[in-house]
Amino acid sequence: MKLSLPVLLVCFISSCFVLPCSAVYFIQDVSLTPLSDSYLPGSSLNTSGAIRIIPSGPTTFIEGYTLVLSTDLDHTVWNVRVFVDGRQAAVFQKFGTAVFINGYLLSYPVTSDVEVYVTLEGMVPLSATEKTFSVFGVRELNNQGKVVPESEQIVTRAIAPPATLSPITPQSDSVEATTSVANVELSLIPVTGSVFLIFLIRRRMRSG
Repeated sequence: MKLSLPVLLVCFISSCFVLPCSAVYFIQDVSLTPLSDSYLPGSSLNTSGAIRIIPSGPTTFIEGYTLVLSTDLDHTVWNVRVFVDGRQAAVFQKFGTAVFINGYLLSYPVTSDVEVYVTLEGMVPLSATEKTFSVFGVRELNNQGKVVPESEQIVTRAIAPPATLSPITPQSDSVEATTSVANVELSLIPVTGSVFLIFLIRRRMRSG
């Protein structure tokens, strides 16, 4: 069966409008150890989470795009695993504040279930200038290296203020010192009286 020229033209024009769409993803199952709403600078922090990718185009992820994982933590160690339909498809370990995952590792037919599992170890930044810091963030870059609008998701926590030491009040030391001096003065009274009494007795014996 041969297609007429108008039908072929319509099909070609329609295919031009089938453009790749940015993937939709969600950070879920986030776990922090130790668990807290705020952390002291320099303290150790371990986190884990999963990125569920929901396809919104012809594939689960655009092959020419990049998924970027980032953090504000220092001395970081990343362990990343890509699962497709429950089976491990890729695994790698990275160091630093960012991890770049090529799109071809995430690009599958829309019928596939793609997830990225992340574990991260690091330290809360000592030089933090803000009241919060990024524990774990995700964003998508297009094939020109620019951030895809509305693609960034971040898990944040607060920087705990440094502990303040309570002022030391010297009142207790003064009281103890005063008490000690008073005890010394009182203890000298009976000794002085005994010496004086012995002196009087010896004087009377001599005069008698």
